[in-house]
Amino acid sequence: MKHTKFFIFALVAAMTFSACGTDDSLEITKPDQVNGGNNSGGNTGGGNTGGNTGGSTGGSILGDNTPGVSTNKANQNMNMPTAIMPEVVKNAINGLEFPKIKGGSSYVVTHMADNAVNFSSEWDDNIQSQRWTCYFYCESNIKNNNIGRTDNFINDPDMAKYYPGITEFAETPYKYSGYDRGHLIASHERQVSVASNSQTFYFTNMQPQYSTFNQSKGIWAAMEQQNLKQNISGRDTLFVVKGGTIENGNVIEYVKNRSHIKPSEYVKQPHDGYIPVPKYFFVAFLEKTYNKETDSFKYNAFGYWFLHENKAFDSKDKLVNYIVNIKTLEDKTGIDFFCNLPDNIEQEVENKDIEAIKNHWGW
Repeated sequence: MKHTKFFIFALVAAMTFSACGTDDSLEITKPDQVNGGNNSGGNTGGGNTGGNTGGSTGGSILGDNTPGVSTNKANQNMNMPTAIMPEVVKNAINGLEFPKIKGGSSYVVTHMADNAVNFSSEWDDNIQSQRWTCYFYCESNIKNNNIGRTDNFINDPDMAKYYPGITEFAETPYKYSGYDRGHLIASHERQVSVASNSQTFYFTNMQPQYSTFNQSKGIWAAMEQQNLKQNISGRDTLFVVKGGTIENGNVIEYVKNRSHIKPSEYVKQPHDGYIPVPKYFFVAFLEKTYNKETDSFKYNAFGYWFLHENKAFDSKDKLVNYIVNIKTLEDKTGIDFFCNLPDNIEQEVENKDIEAIKNHWGW
């Protein structure tokens, strides 16, 4: 097990950022675009089962938000920008951490901190919920400068900046709801600077979670603490996607402060302030490791699928019991993970046998 935890998180990135500011003209060199990494990719590996369920696709209140179509034959399902997408997002959406973007009423926002990509999220304006948060670990962003928690829970200012008229909430729906404001990228995962930590408290990075699920004795906390056991050096990178299920049928209830509505009784009204409480939470990991002998990169991936329950993590239980391969996670969520990998590589990593996954990661 000790070998496992080291191996899972002994991941590294040689990362170069070409940046002169944090405005829309910023040009970003991502870790997966360095050292000859072919960052274009798609999903002919049977991973995208419907891709995006629920919500709308195509137009939005701001104009055409339909993602373009890739003409790259080796990378047919790679992310393509929409007409209204800001440059900072366009420059980021082909990072290996990104799942397939949805478009329509869903808007991608990328946060910059310290002249680097901090993390990105996709926000569904119709459902008033985030679909996922994606990010990566590397030498430059894993440093622990003991920033602590800024606890600055606010609407996402970059959302309002890049998509005028799109605001998460007129007032926080979490107050008196009985649910935690659960981080997707955790506060302790961004201790490089005050700016990088503060952004983790944006509502676009939150989902309502039971305290017993989210806090110290919960399974989500156990997963987050496992992520802290990292020893990053060299040229490798760990890419991460986290989220909760927000489509009706995979929702516990809808909540706004003290008001709770069952899914069967909920009739959506535009911007009514109610948010879905996910029935499930998921995590997808992609490991990119460098082989000195072959001067090439190798990719491995796995996922977690958690039932969102109001109970503590049983001390006799183990995280390995919640592991699934990426294809299974795609089937359960309708999300196409790591779509920017070349098609042949994506097919290989997402369909890996569960026992092979356990063997690779040392479980």
